[in-house]
Amino acid sequence: MTFSHFDFRYIDLHTHFFPPDIFKAIWNFFELPDKNGKPRGWLIKYKYSAEKLVEILESKNVERFSTLNYAHKAGVADFINEWTNQLVKENKKALAFGCVSPEDKDRVDYILKIFDVYNFYGIKLQLLVQNFYPYDERMFEVYDVILDRGKWINFHVGTTPYSNRYVGYKNFTRFIEKYPNMNVIIAHLGTYEFEKFFRLLDKYDNIYLDTAMVYIDLDLFQKWKKNVELPTPELLLSYEDRIFYGSDFPNIPYDYEFSTKGLLELDLPKKFYENIFYNNAKRIFKLP
Repeated sequence: MTFSHFDFRYIDLHTHFFPPDIFKAIWNFFELPDKNGKPRGWLIKYKYSAEKLVEILESKNVERFSTLNYAHKAGVADFINEWTNQLVKENKKALAFGCVSPEDKDRVDYILKIFDVYNFYGIKLQLLVQNFYPYDERMFEVYDVILDRGKWINFHVGTTPYSNRYVGYKNFTRFIEKYPNMNVIIAHLGTYEFEKFFRLLDKYDNIYLDTAMVYIDLDLFQKWKKNVELPTPELLLSYEDRIFYGSDFPNIPYDYEFSTKGLLELDLPKKFYENIFYNNAKRIFKLP
């Protein structure tokens, strides 16, 4: 039996929310033509206000969603976190994640504020954009706070859609060996190093993966078609309690329902889909 998107309800743990001007800058970066006249990334489907984006998610059976954002340079994290806190006050379905820059001298102060005052769930680190190693010593005090409070880090540490020296499995293992008890979500199932990141689940009970933009039948990531095999249905079933659903909304070039289409076409048991789409996040984050 093949299911449709609207057969399920969702907790989407890979959605992005930025202040309007920063969102516009991100969208412009994605869509800026390269030397061949093609978008550097892809055309963004959902370029709307935060209020409109929330309405769209609700119309897609999404009951809770994350506020993943990141500090692309020094001096903006506190502003983004304050904006995020206001967004969460106005949208009770939002799961608050904040951001940090290792270059900020006040980084520990605002991290303490978002956890101890605002009660955020965690932070997002986008190493591909932020350009620092996950084991950067400037982050150790921040990591200590996160670990002490039992909060989370969503890491973009995989090598998709392109790579630089800061990402990759080898860099991540240096971090997790120092912080073996840190609660971590690896974005995009660790693309392109799927197998290596899945193996970490056997060693660390506190590591989870999200599905954002993985089972998508589009040529968004050229390497994908040439030399990367997607995780098999058998592998997904083996770790169905360690996988969260994520869409990467709104920075996607297709209808939201396409984010689940490839997964649903695997024709796995309904309980599997209920777990990754909803139950796992509800359980782990203790959501009412």
